[in-house]
Amino acid sequence: MKKRFLITMIIMFFVTLNNFADVAVKDIDGTNVEIIITHKDDELTELNVIGSFNNWIEPGTPMEKGENGLWELRFNANIEDEIVYKFFLDGNYIPDENAPDTKDDGFAGFNGLIIVSDLLTQQAASEAVAAGEKPAPVEYKSKLNFGMYTIVGAKSTFVTQGLVDKTVKGLETDTAGLSGKSYWKMGGTIVPDVNAWFELKVFDSYQPFWAQDATGLVSPDLETGLASSLGGLLINPVNYIGGDNPSLNSVKFGIESEVVNWETGYGYAKPQGRTALLWETLGEKDGNNGYMRFDLGSKYEQMGPAKIELTVMPNVMTENYALLSFLGATIGKTKIDFQYDMKSAATNDLSAIFDKLYHQDFIFGVSTKVGKYDLTAQSMINLFSEEDFNIKDQLAGEVKISGALGSKLGTHIGYRYTGSSSEMLFGNNDSIGDKGTQRISAELYSKGIKNLKVGLYSSLILAETRSTDVFDQLYFYPYTDIDLPSLDGTLKFNGKFSYTLEDNWIYKASKEKYLFSEFGANLNINNPTDNIDNIDFKYGLNNHDEDKIFNTLITSLRMPNNLTAEIGLGVRTVKESASQSIKDENNLIGFSVGGSWKVPVRKIKSPLLYGAFVYNMDPYDDESNNLAMDGYTTTDGVSKSDGYAQFRIMMKWDF
Repeated sequence: MKKRFLITMIIMFFVTLNNFADVAVKDIDGTNVEIIITHKDDELTELNVIGSFNNWIEPGTPMEKGENGLWELRFNANIEDEIVYKFFLDGNYIPDENAPDTKDDGFAGFNGLIIVSDLLTQQAASEAVAAGEKPAPVEYKSKLNFGMYTIVGAKSTFVTQGLVDKTVKGLETDTAGLSGKSYWKMGGTIVPDVNAWFELKVFDSYQPFWAQDATGLVSPDLETGLASSLGGLLINPVNYIGGDNPSLNSVKFGIESEVVNWETGYGYAKPQGRTALLWETLGEKDGNNGYMRFDLGSKYEQMGPAKIELTVMPNVMTENYALLSFLGATIGKTKIDFQYDMKSAATNDLSAIFDKLYHQDFIFGVSTKVGKYDLTAQSMINLFSEEDFNIKDQLAGEVKISGALGSKLGTHIGYRYTGSSSEMLFGNNDSIGDKGTQRISAELYSKGIKNLKVGLYSSLILAETRSTDVFDQLYFYPYTDIDLPSLDGTLKFNGKFSYTLEDNWIYKASKEKYLFSEFGANLNINNPTDNIDNIDFKYGLNNHDEDKIFNTLITSLRMPNNLTAEIGLGVRTVKESASQSIKDENNLIGFSVGGSWKVPVRKIKSPLLYGAFVYNMDPYDDESNNLAMDGYTTTDGVSKSDGYAQFRIMMKWDF
């Protein structure tokens, strides 16, 4: 719940201030250039940029904060480069609303796009106009930008304990083979004002060349598997690795005009997402059987003092006829928003589209600023054809107040109600919380104190219907951020604490009415030695499990020449209350060693070579090169890779 709240607040706050972002290119010698990305915000204490130029290695490249809150990042590139990027803040990818150009990211959003040669041409034309000269005529060319997300490599998985008798420890190969996924993307402008985006699934699969099952049966054996792999790689590698022929995964195209912008998409193509005020009312939804989207054009976006946002999107994304529509108006510091969504019972008879409506959403919202405080409210009423209307069950709403308490304190206070039947048709339902609950939340944090920020987020959850996951409880999240100027670094702490208000209820993990579920600490130091650009230590204590506690320490190194390394240690201890069999079967120690290197070969797009060996723990995100962390603890808890090990080496292209 804290993570959902922070993500929403971070994105809303950042986008509000993003009008000050800027990108410039400086020609160095006719071949090499310097890219300069700036962003103005005096409130932030850290900000990174992540993208193809640093192979999307989290947390990206830190920006430097100068005078008057101006953040800046400079890096070198080639005049032929096309760079995609996003801002990165507190684990969240945030698009640059004022990027020179954009590129569909395939996840209902977009990346900023810097086409170096185009930006140099535009800058030269602007300088010529400023000098009173006539700029050189610009010849229009089709701008279909090619992108690719490809990972190829090999991996071997091992078991570290018996599959039947888990008290038997060791290291035995379970499977070994080739792993790969490749998605090719083409998007951009075909002719002026006509855009298209295609995604081709080339392959996405795993092909073992040796494997055994739980009974010890080996299939395929090494000789057969290697022969099959060799033949597949030499004759039909795409079909062999993917197990099928390439297929068109997504199609999206549209036309832009001053009056209306039109777009249609199919398959896995996603319409641009939308976070309206407090909730994500259009999430990462696949186009499936298709959508037809109409957005108000630039000519009518400004009507008098009001900035207008209007969209109508009939679709069959749910296999039935459906509609998403919204209207927003911003006047000064006040925004009013309305969204109507519906799903029809009809699937192929347009004349029957309104005969029966399975699901309807009426979403209202308003935000304004009063003095030092930002006030925001959003509500939703659902109508279902198969249920009698009950306002108590089919209403959701949230109000939030944010602002300063004097010069040294800031606060967020909120209340949220979610009916037992409340559900958004196209939105991210995490935004509105668990069904049948109320939440009262408050956050108090320091501001304006040199080198220090402390805060406490707390919430009270009241549940209408109890379950093992949803019940009456108090939740606390204290945190502290300390700047260390002498080390050019930061030190951060946080924790998670819960207390149940239910009579005769206890937490399984603590056997008490209270639970201290997590503690984390993070020490980050820039340039500790001449050979290390950055070193980062993350310690996490995970106490969510009923029987075990998991302590982890992850050390990450960033070095010159685009080298990175990660070393992880995990200690899995058993609680006294656990059964003897769990104690006997426990894998006390886990560890991981990994690293990456950006191969400096421009002709093959400088791919990322990375690998890892993980043993009884795996801190990485879906076998990638990036860590999967929830704060400073590893995600998926104590059980992830418990009893397993894996060695993998991969090559990745992501641009």
